[in-house]
Amino acid sequence: MALKGMFSGRGGFLGSSRGLCWVQALLSLSFALAPAQASFAAAGALPTNSAAAHMSEAQDEAVKLLKQYLQINTTNPPGNETKGAEFLAKILNDNGIEAKLFETAAGRSCVYARLKSTGKKRPIILLNHIDVVPAEAKDWKHAPFGGDEIDGEIWGRGTLDMKGFGIAELEAMLLLKRYGVIDRDIIFLATPDEEIGGTYGAAWFVKNHPELVKDAEYLFNEGSFIDTEDGKPKYWGIAVSEKSVLWLSLTAKGDPGHASMPMPDSSVNRLVRSVNRIVENPPKPSVLAPVREYFKRISPTVGEPLRSAYSNIDESVNKPTFYAEILKDKFKSPMLRNTISPTVLKAGYKTNVIPAEATAELDCRLLPGTNKDEFIANLKDTMKDPTININVLDWVHTDASPYETECFSAISRVAAKELPGVPVVPMVMPWFTDSHWFRDLGIASYGCMPFKIDAAHLATMHGNDERIPTAVYRDGVKLLYQVLDELCSTNPGK
Repeated sequence: MALKGMFSGRGGFLGSSRGLCWVQALLSLSFALAPAQASFAAAGALPTNSAAAHMSEAQDEAVKLLKQYLQINTTNPPGNETKGAEFLAKILNDNGIEAKLFETAAGRSCVYARLKSTGKKRPIILLNHIDVVPAEAKDWKHAPFGGDEIDGEIWGRGTLDMKGFGIAELEAMLLLKRYGVIDRDIIFLATPDEEIGGTYGAAWFVKNHPELVKDAEYLFNEGSFIDTEDGKPKYWGIAVSEKSVLWLSLTAKGDPGHASMPMPDSSVNRLVRSVNRIVENPPKPSVLAPVREYFKRISPTVGEPLRSAYSNIDESVNKPTFYAEILKDKFKSPMLRNTISPTVLKAGYKTNVIPAEATAELDCRLLPGTNKDEFIANLKDTMKDPTININVLDWVHTDASPYETECFSAISRVAAKELPGVPVVPMVMPWFTDSHWFRDLGIASYGCMPFKIDAAHLATMHGNDERIPTAVYRDGVKLLYQVLDELCSTNPGK
């Protein structure tokens, strides 16, 4: 009441001539400041300055950058990833995030950038690879390196594996730089050479500059997608591990001779019999804890009798009928056992000559925790031919990351809000990624690609006509930002 009297009425300040002058001055000042206020708002300096308010612009930016990135041919071999690395580094530097290039070989470079935080929590790494697998233009409906948007889809080699996710990571980092206050440093790391093992990429970086990443607590990388059917997401798979890679060669030797006089114990005959025994006696099922959890969590998404079978997967794999059926699922069945695929057979040089040597190569993928030497010993027992030599061609060992972590919980909270009813599930991937190099440093690493991908689009990865629906990509950019905001921001959602 006293204040009201002071500023109003004939005896108050506003009622005086001096008060009116002040009002006029203030009104003039406010009109003068209006253009500047609008300018600040456009720049994101007013309360409307939030990532949510600018999400559509960020999604537009990500789509534009992805199209440009796809036009840079980084096919491996030979790679030439430095061109892609320079593209990414320029975006980061132009947005006030210092990016460094590390040359790993001629024409090959890593991009490293670190967005600083309050330091209250340990960093997270956003890992992606720059190289892509080969693509023959004649086999594609649209140019594999055109970066074209056609009929609501972005086409190009790398949209799924994995330039699309790399740009989504970069855009999420830019959003947090522009509008957030974060408690974790965010490390952006783009590497070459993933498609041929990472020797000149992630492996090189971990070996030569572990000090730049070893303080990280978590890592996001490629892995599983949001499994989608008929446009409806079923579950969001988070890869907590990949299977270890064991490549073997089998060599059988024997006497050469004329093919008109067969020899039952020739090198070829013994090798064929041994390979056949391997194929006819595959490894038995073994259910790991994350795989058990995977089937349990996805069981509500399927009908009976699969719902009950998935809920009790340990018992189900011992039922011949169910096991024979699940083996037809090329994606789920590798999580339940070690696998062996004969891929290369070599013998002879002339039809009428029995060769002195025959070889076969096996691609073996082992579940985390499998002992390599015990596996090879069991293979020898299966072949029942001690004369055949087994040689290790390659061995890439992987461990599993825990799935009961703050990181996993953050993903689940975002999924609960944005994808209600869609479970977040741990997975063991049948193929390998660069994540294993960082798990060796003790960093919990997750394959976390937030794109709603159906079987038809998944089949284009490493195949022809690789593409992603634009709406799916835009949603994925938003989801990834929300996960990082939940995990890294001082006040998530603000």
